Amino acid sequence: MKYLIVSADDFGLSESIDNGILKACEEGIVTSVHVIPSGAAYFGAAASLKTAALKEIGAHLALTETAPVTELSRIPTLVGPDGNFHKSYTGLFAHLLLKRIDRAQIYLELKNQLDRLKATGIPITNLSSHQHVHIFPDILEIFIRLAKEYGIPSIRYLGKDKFLPPFRISKVYKKIILGYFNPKDKRLLEESGLSYTDNFLGFLDSGQINEDILIRMLNKLPDGTTELVTHPGFISAEVLYKCVFHKNCETDLAALTSRRVKQAIADKGIKLIPFSSSYRASTTRSR
Repeated sequence: MKYLIVSADDFGLSESIDNGILKACEEGIVTSVHVIPSGAAYFGAAASLKTAALKEIGAHLALTETAPVTELSRIPTLVGPDGNFHKSYTGLFAHLLLKRIDRAQIYLELKNQLDRLKATGIPITNLSSHQHVHIFPDILEIFIRLAKEYGIPSIRYLGKDKFLPPFRISKVYKKIILGYFNPKDKRLLEESGLSYTDNFLGFLDSGQINEDILIRMLNKLPDGTTELVTHPGFISAEVLYKCVFHKNCETDLAALTSRRVKQAIADKGIKLIPFSSSYRASTTRSR
């Protein structure tokens, strides 16, 4: 059986992105919303979560691009002179390698983000990270610790992302990154006893998903449980100025609400599920 979790990341990053994600939930195939507690639009997003009556959410924790929720004097190694996190995961990784970041400060900041999200009262069923920074084993270990402390049963695992056309240099680079970190990541997750999906899609094509690419993914979907990560939204001045990665968010949104995509899911016998169902649905790996 083919089970598919369709995740929409970055809920809380900007109001126009949030509106697009809600549309993808209501009119499209999104089954899991991942909320970023450090996003500039978080508090408005938290209010709309309750209005949308979501039964569960994912915690999309951040150590890049956004501003921390912790008092700056308590996490000096995580921020730059402007008081914000590093702009990208490459800068974060460089500081990790050079031992310029205090792991205790990472734990404190992520714990405070979880506390902010927990205050919504909506069950948190999984952990993921902005720009996938938990692919770094040192950070994944902290994610595992927090998942156990907060009773969160699942963590996103970026394994087995298929290399499908169109082919780009950027996809080769991302595939190399996955190949380097995945063995240790998988070992850590296996030892943790936490849940994770059998397969993953959306990292290699992140920010580039359109209707044709999505249908190609669905046609190649393997058995078991797969998480597909997407970034739907509506374009706004804020997105173009502050969230440049999301410049194609309306293309993601169009694909997620497409009739052709919905028909492909029906034709392939794919079952759309939320994360809470994934703990029971996996057919290819016992936990």
